[in-house]
Amino acid sequence: MSWTNALANALAERRFFWSLEFIPSMDRILRDDLAKLGGIAVVMRKHDRLVTFAVTDRVVSERDPEPVAAAANLLDATGKQPLVHFSGKGRDLADLERTVERLRANGLENLLLLTGDRLKAEPATGRARYLESVPALRVVRRLQPDWLLAAALNPFKYCEEEGMAQYLKLGKKVDAGANLVITQIGFDPVKYDEAMGWVSERGYGVPLVANVLLLPAVRARHIRAHALPGITITDSFMALLESEARTLPDKGAARVLRRLALQIVGVRLAGYAGVQITGLHAPEKVEALEVAVARATADCPDRAAWSAAWREAMTGPDGIVADPVPPEARWRLGDPHTSRASFAERWRYRMLRGVHAVVFDRGPVADGLGALLRPLHGREESAPGRALEMVERAVKRPLVGCDTCGMCRLAATQYVCPETCPKGLANGPCGGTTQNRCEFGDRECIHSVKYRIAATVGVEHELEHWLVPAVPAARRHTSSWPAHFAGHGPAVEVVRVQRTPVDERTATQETPPVLATRRHT
Repeated sequence: MSWTNALANALAERRFFWSLEFIPSMDRILRDDLAKLGGIAVVMRKHDRLVTFAVTDRVVSERDPEPVAAAANLLDATGKQPLVHFSGKGRDLADLERTVERLRANGLENLLLLTGDRLKAEPATGRARYLESVPALRVVRRLQPDWLLAAALNPFKYCEEEGMAQYLKLGKKVDAGANLVITQIGFDPVKYDEAMGWVSERGYGVPLVANVLLLPAVRARHIRAHALPGITITDSFMALLESEARTLPDKGAARVLRRLALQIVGVRLAGYAGVQITGLHAPEKVEALEVAVARATADCPDRAAWSAAWREAMTGPDGIVADPVPPEARWRLGDPHTSRASFAERWRYRMLRGVHAVVFDRGPVADGLGALLRPLHGREESAPGRALEMVERAVKRPLVGCDTCGMCRLAATQYVCPETCPKGLANGPCGGTTQNRCEFGDRECIHSVKYRIAATVGVEHELEHWLVPAVPAARRHTSSWPAHFAGHGPAVEVVRVQRTPVDERTATQETPPVLATRRHT
């Protein structure tokens, strides 16, 4: 069998491309799903524009089959490398390494690394764990230097804290090894432009791909009813979809297809490398979309014509224009920075930083404590080691919410404990926040707090370029202090990959990273 990495080729040749999403699910028989896609596979073999299937991971439930088997079948059926997703929810570093080995064994070499949304079913015992995308990217890039690695970005954020935290974390993903960025699903053209502007301004040099969705009213109802994380469908947009479904002879199908075609044309005009299309599962729908895109391309030779066409497509029979932006918050990248840490947040940061310097960094207290605790390194399971863990938890839990991860990263996370994030994320937010609220809905996102602190005290660069490693499972529920004093604290990498602006890029152009390692407790 002759295989080609059509995705990598399209990126290298700067050809705008389409990717089609495929969702393996335990609720459907995998072989039947692949049979239904057989027609699309034939179409994909014939058309240069269709370069790959994006094979998702744990989208429907944690019971879903891992995507490697489906991807291997699609590789055989199309002759083109799929983009395999890896979700870190419920997984650790060992799971990632096993997946990389399976991908290698099946000849697969394109991988999108995601933290993943909230687990559908929490574990019966213990806390759910998530392998964060940043350290996952770092691990895979070291294991497979030549693979095409993708990362995700959700630019559809409307509060300064959550929006800036998303963009700054993207810098870590690029530095960790991503050479392709795929957006979350969204419907706000300004945010697509924002993301392209940020990537170009920061010199990340990575191509952007827009994730677009065929959105009839029935699918929009499902998304809103289940509050799918990271996807914003406003009341006015929902009203437009419902009106079209109710009043038009085709239940709005043509208008839905027209909006999807316009989104594809719009992101191409904005400089995106391609689109990942969700909700398109039949050859005849692919062919209908090709016709619609050709018509939209002819109608929109420039951005001004496109804007007029998009406004018309978002206007209902009553003349009301649907707004994809939530009315309660309307932050845009480039707005004046108004988010400031509170007095309590600033005081807490400075107090903990001072304590860290005196007790753990330098001076007689640190020297004395180090001499006392260093001999316990490697003996964390002994009685003294267990006693020390209890002491560390007793001291730090009231202060920062410590869960004795065994690898304290407070000095690299603005002294906001990553363990207070339900997913345990240290490098930045997931894509599921809404108006600064955590995807779990019970608290403010800790990464919004971190951003406020970092922006106020002048350490925003830490949010963009300090790569915080994942915690190995074996170190959890041990004291972090002996390892720190023995020089084995978390190896936080300060990395900046020197890249060219996105409009001058090639698919893999970069120079070696500027790298330093700091160890923290």
